[in-house]
Amino acid sequence: MRNSRRLVLAHLWFAFAGFGVALLLGEWQMLVRSPLHAWISDPEWYYRSVTAHGTTMAYVFPTLVAMGFGYFVTEAALKRPMIGLRWAWLGFALVALGTFTAIVPVALGLASVLYTFYPPLIGNPFYYIGVVLVVVGSWVWVALMSVNLYRWKRDNPGAPVPFAMFATVAGSYLWGWTAVGAALELLFQISTIHGLPQASGSPR
Repeated sequence: MRNSRRLVLAHLWFAFAGFGVALLLGEWQMLVRSPLHAWISDPEWYYRSVTAHGTTMAYVFPTLVAMGFGYFVTEAALKRPMIGLRWAWLGFALVALGTFTAIVPVALGLASVLYTFYPPLIGNPFYYIGVVLVVVGSWVWVALMSVNLYRWKRDNPGAPVPFAMFATVAGSYLWGWTAVGAALELLFQISTIHGLPQASGSPR
């Protein structure tokens, strides 16, 4: 575990920092929609908040937690140093960079799309570039799970795969497969119709 301790903690700290911000945004959304507080004068602020909250809770937080947990399981279950530590840091950097790339246009009111990918509601290109970077960073994790499992099985022929590692790798494959559809839509469908008006105000 010493080999990847800093890596795991970096994923979890970043994930829960984002979770904390998203939690505050969610609380604010409930407040302004409740009888306890008058409705805000500009709904755009509300939709920015919903987009930032949804993007963090749907993509950034669960992806980072899964990645960090996967790296922890790799060393704890296989009882050997994780292979590809530098690649793992690269994946983390891509997710972090993608998060900031996506959140900046949301904060500026250029991507109030409520974290959906449904045309014709289109946000600023940097929002989608950021989400793609998050997905690509997570694919690094999927690849490293495969490599570490393969090397362990090669060095331990006939030995049963530890259940925690088996479940983690299976989960990474499921995520990798489902993320392909989102990435293809962002790269091809939305990129080809990005000439449509961008979401610079509240969704209609």
